[in-house]
Amino acid sequence: MTPPPVNFGSSTSGTFTLRLQITVSLGAPTQATQPEVSARESTLGESFLEKIEPDQDFDNRPGYDPDFLGFSVPLPKLTADIKQLAVKVPGSGHELKYFHYSVIMNGRRRLAFVSAGNLDAKAKVVHEREGADKWFMDPRISEDFQAGEEIYSSNPLDRGHLVRRADAAWGKTAEEARLANDDTFHFTNCSPQHEVFNQSSKATKKKLILWGNIENHIAKEATHVELKKVSIFNGPVFRQNDRKHRGLQIPREYWKIVVFRNDQSEPRALAFVLSQAALIKTLPTEDFMVGPYEVYQVKVRELEAKTKLDFGELRDFDPLEDSTNEAFFEAATEALVVGDLRSIVL
Repeated sequence: MTPPPVNFGSSTSGTFTLRLQITVSLGAPTQATQPEVSARESTLGESFLEKIEPDQDFDNRPGYDPDFLGFSVPLPKLTADIKQLAVKVPGSGHELKYFHYSVIMNGRRRLAFVSAGNLDAKAKVVHEREGADKWFMDPRISEDFQAGEEIYSSNPLDRGHLVRRADAAWGKTAEEARLANDDTFHFTNCSPQHEVFNQSSKATKKKLILWGNIENHIAKEATHVELKKVSIFNGPVFRQNDRKHRGLQIPREYWKIVVFRNDQSEPRALAFVLSQAALIKTLPTEDFMVGPYEVYQVKVRELEAKTKLDFGELRDFDPLEDSTNEAFFEAATEALVVGDLRSIVL
């Protein structure tokens, strides 16, 4: 069956259809750059995790650090088109702060506009994932603005982290890493993603690239230890015609921007779009767009058009804005098909 065309916004020169067959086989993405875990971490068992409750003193959450990379990478601004949909947070504008990341919620869609995190790939301590996941509502905002457990039972939808657990679960001490780990399990950092889209082991069996593969590849390419830090923005692409499942509109595309310094210490911002359209087409009750599992590298300004978020100076750090890289674009577009990790323009 021929997939429908993919449109990358008003700034592209046309509409196009891409078929992506990923042939690269990769291991679990969280293994590539993980530092050694402390003895205390390795002795924590499942019974301990079952008792975990996020720290309820939310005043101690530092949130996303815009100066983490040594140059300013602020949270994106909400344009006038979407600002009225953002959930207000008492005393913090629209920003929900956690350990090592922050979230801005879309109240109408009950999912995040953006989840922004800081990853130190050479952190002293990383908290390992152990036992079953346990997710929590954030008491700082109404549960009416959060999609909870009712969305995920008896279907192939996973509680998909936006800021990945492995990205945030680091620190100078085991306690800091544990608190950051626990914080990622708030439903505000969750979005419905097909189990293949979300689980690296299942994706690897199907020879598919996931976000974690991309992040680890970028961190690995930075050979200097002091450069192994990245700031990461994630979120869904919201469309008015996203189909509903149990009353919640399910995004068919997700986006990511990875910001880092290259080996010349130059700022870089790489933007990606990943579609789960083909994976969720079999959810019950409604027909859905049929298409291949797709990964694209796009311009930061293309994501701005899709998301109505303003990423400011990140456009200036985008290698796809360099005219010498235009040869990599799909014909009549400003998008690059990510056939394997080597095709990413750094």
